[in-house]
Amino acid sequence: MVFQRPATDAESRAGGEVVRYQWLTPERQTQLRGVLFGITLFFGLVVWVWHSIGVAGPHGADLIRKLRILGIMTWLYAFVQLIDIRFWRSAAARKRRIAMGIPESLIAWLFGQMFAWFGIIYYGFTEDARWYLAGLVALLLTFAAFPVRRDN
Repeated sequence: MVFQRPATDAESRAGGEVVRYQWLTPERQTQLRGVLFGITLFFGLVVWVWHSIGVAGPHGADLIRKLRILGIMTWLYAFVQLIDIRFWRSAAARKRRIAMGIPESLIAWLFGQMFAWFGIIYYGFTEDARWYLAGLVALLLTFAAFPVRRDN
């Protein structure tokens, strides 16, 4: 077995800037973006069908209140991370990008997907699709704000 000595931290790896996922070309990123959106739409459709056939009804007010609090926290977290990636470019965002080895646009799309996936969960428990629809809009906005970079 051959072991490579791991870098002590993400900053030391920044000098070499090793691309970990060479298959993640701009063309594949475009396909991946479509897959992320398609999966999000699919699971939203699954929840809609689930409620359409009447398998589950809305849950109690206490659960809904807790879900709303969780939703606000999720949206704030993802929004702050997106602002950090786009404008602040903090050391934490740089370390995350280097440690993950994937493009910033993909990281941003995954944060954008958090919006819609929380909406799916909320829709599943409450039959209220507003969080899901707002999450889809937010996901599409992340696609526009973080386009596929072709200059890599």
